[in-house]
Amino acid sequence: MSPPVRVLLVDDQLMVLEALASLLRFVPCVGEVLTATNSEEAMQEVEKSRVDVVVLGTEPSGSKAFDVAADLLQPFHRTRVIFLFGYISDVLIERALKVRASGCVVKSETFDALSRAIEAVGRGDTYFSPQIRERIRFDPAFDGYVLDSEHALSVLTYRQIEVLKHLAEGFSVKEIAKLMHLSQKAIDSHKYRIMKRLAIHDRVGLARYAIREELTQP
Repeated sequence: MSPPVRVLLVDDQLMVLEALASLLRFVPCVGEVLTATNSEEAMQEVEKSRVDVVVLGTEPSGSKAFDVAADLLQPFHRTRVIFLFGYISDVLIERALKVRASGCVVKSETFDALSRAIEAVGRGDTYFSPQIRERIRFDPAFDGYVLDSEHALSVLTYRQIEVLKHLAEGFSVKEIAKLMHLSQKAIDSHKYRIMKRLAIHDRVGLARYAIREELTQP
């Protein structure tokens, strides 16, 4: 019988953390359940504790979750990461695969899916929700999973994807600057580069493109 899996939950929503932690303590394969609300807390917990699996929520500050995963997976090679997705997007999947996540679970599934994911990842396997599994394939050259085809948004940087998402959601340049803690000049610069790289020359076109590419939540 495999030893209990020590799990670290990372999410900036306390209610989500408390609910998941309470449920996970009843899962047979799970040992101790730790929680963190930000990247600093997560790193501290991994450094001082023997964490086997880190479960990372991607909302509402989705882009930061991938940075946290990259930081965790570099120095602590034995720690494995599972992402929790609120919705399915090739952009999210591609980013998760690039940081070598061991699993991705969609929140529309039952809690049992997360339990199975933790059990599988805890013993060294992978787990991807069926809706995600059908979009990926194992690439021997990469020695890991990749999207079936390169995503169109791969021409953009992660920050530009975030700007595009906010533009499609109807935020103004001033509002996006405030949300991302950047200057309006920086956001305008990102907007210009996005339009140039995607060959789209107006904001309506950007919004339609983002929706078509499933970058915005339904």
